[in-house]
Amino acid sequence: MKVAIPVSSAFPSAGGGYTFESEIVAALIDLAPAMRHQITIFSGAQGDGAVTPHPNLTILHPPSQLMTGAGPAALRWGMDLAYTSGSPKLANQADKVQAVFVRRFLQQNHFDFCWVLAPAALIQCPTRHIPYALTIWDLQHRLQPYFPEVSQGREWGKRDRFYRANLPRATYVVTGTERGKTEIDRFYQIAPERIQVIPFPTPRLGDAIANHASTKEEFLAQHGLPSQYFFYPAQFWPHKNHYTLLNAFKTLVDQHGADVALVLTGSDKGNAGYIKQLIQDLDLAARVHILGFVSKADLANLYKHALALVFPTHFGPDNLPPLEAFSLGCPVIASDVPGAAEQLGDAALLVDQRDVTQMAKEMKSLCENEALRHRLIQKGLTRAKSWQPQDYAKRLIALLDEFESIRYCWPNSTSHPGNT
Repeated sequence: MKVAIPVSSAFPSAGGGYTFESEIVAALIDLAPAMRHQITIFSGAQGDGAVTPHPNLTILHPPSQLMTGAGPAALRWGMDLAYTSGSPKLANQADKVQAVFVRRFLQQNHFDFCWVLAPAALIQCPTRHIPYALTIWDLQHRLQPYFPEVSQGREWGKRDRFYRANLPRATYVVTGTERGKTEIDRFYQIAPERIQVIPFPTPRLGDAIANHASTKEEFLAQHGLPSQYFFYPAQFWPHKNHYTLLNAFKTLVDQHGADVALVLTGSDKGNAGYIKQLIQDLDLAARVHILGFVSKADLANLYKHALALVFPTHFGPDNLPPLEAFSLGCPVIASDVPGAAEQLGDAALLVDQRDVTQMAKEMKSLCENEALRHRLIQKGLTRAKSWQPQDYAKRLIALLDEFESIRYCWPNSTSHPGNT
């Protein structure tokens, strides 16, 4: 089959979505020689021309390879300005312009299937003409609609309309856990046999420092960090729950006497000002280090040298940072959100993300109990190795193989006059 894989974001600062898509794309490139499908990846990464890692796989950069001519050149210029402006609204408009070209290309070139790794990329797929698979990360707008990032303005309605319109039409709906499958069935009544559970893979973050790892002392000195710190990489959304973490950290320092720091990384999504003020109010400014968005190499080192990852998010069931931490020998304290035990097993300490006392207690235990840290590190490394990006890509290819005989029961819809 001719399969399209549109990628939703070209920017690492987009967070987990960018990491997930990038890992699967890299795994597909590795597996290309073993595939019989013709896969085209529409990537936001800039390139001088079509990239063909293997005859079975092509990577296209839509603005430079599809938007040709004088008129589209002006559009590309405007899109570049929109993406560099930092304005989500302008970037969204640029995405819509690019999607028009990708949809037209897919129809004109008779693609058989579209695999969408993130909901935001579905806009690039002509869903009325081409069968598609859609990967779902969470449905938290239905479970926790009070968080502003899923409810303010028109956001809640936009999300719900998107899922109601597109999940029933999907050939496959893909999620990372059985809990995720239950939620999809519960809220949108999708036939269970069309919901595929493919666990999220462990990102290969360690590759970023494999050949040029600095010593702990060198890295900490470079960034002005103390030797003992807890780590939380998360964009500054309300649901990331920096609030409870900071209060737990305050308890750890004041009541338990721990001489440690807390390192926060991630882009500001509107909540950073509130969190910075909270740090001042709690008198933690000397102990909390906010580094903003960091490179993959710095991120890997921050995991590697931390006492532990503390991951108090309110959202689930699937999250990537605990898997990243596992792969780099970093112990994990994570929210006991529905699905977390399924994803993380016994390799993490699971806590009620609302319970300051419990979170502080587990942080204290990892400061003092070296045997516990060692046990969690070993369990985490085992968990990380059990499911890699190539494993995910192989499952993706297997589903394409499964659907292939069904897809060939009819000609490509774009070959029929009037179906445009």
